[in-house]
Amino acid sequence: MKDYMVVHTFKSEEIRQQYFAMGQDMTLDDIRAQMKNDNASFQMNWNAGEDDMVMYCWWKANSPEAILETLGEMGEMFHNDVKEVPNIIDVTD
Repeated sequence: MKDYMVVHTFKSEEIRQQYFAMGQDMTLDDIRAQMKNDNASFQMNWNAGEDDMVMYCWWKANSPEAILETLGEMGEMFHNDVKEVPNIIDVTD
């Protein structure tokens, strides 16, 4: 699988509110189960919560299309800018 960064921009403030309301009832295990399959695997998310219209996600996937397929209907809440990240430099110890 390749590494991808995805910039998810909510399509409207109303949709952003729906997204966070929907997530309140989900556990981390629920999220992991929905965002992982043989073609794409959600790795990490960076966001400012309900204070921002943009979220950033790291995915491992076979293709950009595999990410969008894995997101399913939830992906329709966003404008999704998927970029392959072929060069990763890990400077952590």
